[in-house]
Amino acid sequence: MKKVLHIIKEYTGNQPLLNECVKALPGSGFYSIVCYLSGRRDGNNMIESFARDVRYLEMSRKSIKQLGPGVIFDCYRIMRSEKIDIVHCHRHRATVIGTIAAALAGVPHVLVHVHGLSRTRTKKRYWTNWIIFKKVERIIAVSDSVKQDVIDSNRNIPPEKVVTVRNGLDLAVIDSINFSRDDARSRLGIPDSDFVFGTVGRLSPTKGQTYLIDAFSDVIKHVPNAKLIIVGEGPLSTELREKASELGLSQCTVFTGFRKDVHEILRGFDVFVLPSVAEGLSIALLEAMASKLPVIASRVGGIPEVIDNSCGLLVPARESGSLAKAMEQMVHLDPAGRTRMGEAARKRIEKYFTAEIMDRKLSELYESLSV
Repeated sequence: MKKVLHIIKEYTGNQPLLNECVKALPGSGFYSIVCYLSGRRDGNNMIESFARDVRYLEMSRKSIKQLGPGVIFDCYRIMRSEKIDIVHCHRHRATVIGTIAAALAGVPHVLVHVHGLSRTRTKKRYWTNWIIFKKVERIIAVSDSVKQDVIDSNRNIPPEKVVTVRNGLDLAVIDSINFSRDDARSRLGIPDSDFVFGTVGRLSPTKGQTYLIDAFSDVIKHVPNAKLIIVGEGPLSTELREKASELGLSQCTVFTGFRKDVHEILRGFDVFVLPSVAEGLSIALLEAMASKLPVIASRVGGIPEVIDNSCGLLVPARESGSLAKAMEQMVHLDPAGRTRMGEAARKRIEKYFTAEIMDRKLSELYESLSV
């Protein structure tokens, strides 16, 4: 059996996408060890049921940021003691630490997983990548858009070194949810007669919720029974709430904060909206489509690779007017038409964005390495 060490910056709670990356290996001739550079075991991390071993280094965020030798040495010791064959790094900080440790430990293969756009956004990051990526065998991008972004912003990288492995969902998890539209509406405190637009994501500038609130302020003038549900927390939490209040939307906008029951409350939405200004490949979008929701989303990053005309509408990013028109178009579409869109969205996920497809591609990538 060959051993793969996944290196992740920090443990912040159960992360389904990482779980799927690790689940790719059972029965394939490989098995996984997972190393979090910071964080502590809390008994809630499902990845522990998939990986052969999970380590939590409990380093401080400051020491990680400064790339102290202690965290690199800890990774080096794991690689040496476990005789690791492949190091799979997730995101930039883990890539720097994991690649250095792998070079010191003599690990033959290093993979890097890039989950978003504009990850080479500073001169420091560019020159760090210029050095580090020489030691990396493959760079995994979660969409073709991310792949092209990596190639364009790192001119020293041979294009063939970057491969696309799209994010995928475990549809069995979504299908196991025994929760109706009425149940979700009741939990959210929303009457059946309301038309609900919903979004899920971190409340941050890149997710574009400010443009969604502006658009909704126009929609509500023509659709008085409309409601907007914003699920998530983040640095713009207070600002967005204040904006909604200033626009007179407090009675028709619900900020739920962070929720663990996202799959359940999605059942109460009529349309899912993703107003991002940058996006690698959104898990929230995939989950909404797998839940048979018609979607409206910005035409940025990997989003156009997910949505086609049969299952939703694409609009320019940062254009609240265009977004408002698309939202009203969905309201005026007959219910049967929205249902057809939702069904088409689900079929698209089944065809291109399942965990099984992602797992197979990751396993094939590991097997292609001359370990």
